[in-house]
Amino acid sequence: MAAGADSLADLRQALGRYPAKAAFAASAVVQLNASTQNDASRGGTAAFDIEWSAKGFSVLVSPATLDAAQREAAAKKRDPNAATPTRTAMVALNVFDILGAMDAAAMLLDDLSGATPIGESSVTLDGKPAKLLRVKVKPSFATQSRFVAAPEIELKIWIGGDGVPVAAERVSIFSAGIGPAKGSNVRTERWTLATYGDRLYASRNDEDDRASAVGRQMSSSRAVLYTPKDHGH
Repeated sequence: MAAGADSLADLRQALGRYPAKAAFAASAVVQLNASTQNDASRGGTAAFDIEWSAKGFSVLVSPATLDAAQREAAAKKRDPNAATPTRTAMVALNVFDILGAMDAAAMLLDDLSGATPIGESSVTLDGKPAKLLRVKVKPSFATQSRFVAAPEIELKIWIGGDGVPVAAERVSIFSAGIGPAKGSNVRTERWTLATYGDRLYASRNDEDDRASAVGRQMSSSRAVLYTPKDHGH
């Protein structure tokens, strides 16, 4: 059935209860797998810490991880085909990916701004009853080119019995080009959500990308696990 305005209003109210103002720290591990057609797959793993406080937001990379990245860079100078798993994983994330995962309430509220309801249903997630809301997200991507289409974005939000989201998935479809040179990309982002103090955050964030252009297929998948820890430890 169609999602009602009341359900969206209730969701916005629930998200508003998590302003994410208190200090927060977490350890994180990112895993990446990527491949292109007729090419060997590549991937890697890296760990880092994040801290969120009144001073701002910081990402801390351990000396061990930095040393591994430097060794890989040196190896690649000797052999351009050398694997660089640590460096590959480190560049798979940007700061906005991490900010969205660490303040999921703000991320979801931004998506809901100008969104169009698609549907609402009762479902089961991980053996527990939940409400599933589907909305069409208003793209923030701007283009003046007739060769680039506005992306199609659908957001799914699973809401627990207490009204707080427990998971979300965003599917974005991009297309561009003209004639036989057309390309497309489908990006699927998923978040497993949890609460910590005044914060709604993602304990796990997955992203899958499937792209095609001029007959070439490319794919990548990324998983990031976040574990809260006592701030300052």
